[in-house]
Amino acid sequence: MRRGIYGGRSWHWVLLALVAILSGGWQQPPPAPQSKLPSAAEINSILKELSDITGFQIRKQLPFESITREQVNKYLREQIRRSVKPDEIRAEETTLKKFGFVPPDFDLKQTTIDLLTEQAAAFYDFRRKKLFISDWAAVNMRDVALIHELAHALADQNFAIEKFTTKGPDNSESSLAREAVVEGQASWLMIEVGARRAGRTLADPETARQLLGGPDNSQPAAALPGDSETSEYPVFSKAPLYLRRTLTFPYDDGEKFQQAVFLHDGKRSFSKVFEDPPISTAQVIHPEQYFRKTPLASPVLPKPVRHAKPFVTGALGELETTILLEQYLDPDTAHMLAPKLKGADYRVDETKPAHRMMLVYESEWSDPDAAAQYFEAYQRVLRAKWKSVDVTVSDADRFSGKSEDGYFTVSRDGNKVLSEEGFEQPL
Repeated sequence: MRRGIYGGRSWHWVLLALVAILSGGWQQPPPAPQSKLPSAAEINSILKELSDITGFQIRKQLPFESITREQVNKYLREQIRRSVKPDEIRAEETTLKKFGFVPPDFDLKQTTIDLLTEQAAAFYDFRRKKLFISDWAAVNMRDVALIHELAHALADQNFAIEKFTTKGPDNSESSLAREAVVEGQASWLMIEVGARRAGRTLADPETARQLLGGPDNSQPAAALPGDSETSEYPVFSKAPLYLRRTLTFPYDDGEKFQQAVFLHDGKRSFSKVFEDPPISTAQVIHPEQYFRKTPLASPVLPKPVRHAKPFVTGALGELETTILLEQYLDPDTAHMLAPKLKGADYRVDETKPAHRMMLVYESEWSDPDAAAQYFEAYQRVLRAKWKSVDVTVSDADRFSGKSEDGYFTVSRDGNKVLSEEGFEQPL
């Protein structure tokens, strides 16, 4: 989704800015034994392995040190204080709540801190150009996470990752796609290094199937945190579906995207994804769209009503549409319908002094039949999102009424679906 009118980052920025700084793996931490810091020789040896695979140059020695969980928590709070303005957090939360991705009392700032503190095993700070290794990580966990983080450090020495993640269109589609490049490549390299040490490689289809899963994202290499009732990640397990999916997307779908580009372009793929990154989550999910350079459609939204001004604007892509449909309907509907999306834009308008927030959201689909399917599906989303829905009009192309959020109307015109929600007066 795109920047706020107030001039801030995309509404997914709060998470992505910190993931870019604190990019730990998703490995479950055993309780003991705790690890000692690796030696410079260990680090240099891993960097050499990664350089041989990618062709990236090792340009400098990498400083590193140990860090406690409490220090990670303090570090995250300081990064939010320095990098994210209160108005940006308010805009993030408002958008998430208007779409129904999170509950009305959701605290984005605190949840972000808790999530990333819980996950960190080791991380590379792109700003300070330094590796931090948690003092609670067990040896086997540290060794795996270390490869991932050193992959970040090596890529950063060649492509300035902090600039890369904030460059391009200021929306979460672009941000998520670029994060999938960064985290997906590091995750892929983590698996490839382990495979090569065992005499295997992801260039082999059977090895790739076993370690990465199939093209339909089946048979993942490892369970995600929160997948089991006995998860060691209670914050992640209880987080809204949206946060869980958008946090794991860059790793899971990103490594499969890197695999597809690797098979297509070989060693050149490692630099290509930084020099010519995907522009959308659809291009990451469907690499053939990346190779074809399939663009995102951008519907033109109606102007704000009288006495209202734009507060936040954005773009909703395939990943977020999938999450919305899965959250309120079911996975089958989500995975059948979301790939038919060509693009979607949204805007949250605000009236003053009442501070009423109104959502204007239009999606463009592959054909009128797909739009008709989404028109019907989105009606079910609204009925599930709101506690009460009083319908006044319901026909083949229009669905209108009132909820506790205000007056709403959803309309279909050809291959487009427009929803206007939360208005003070009937539309």
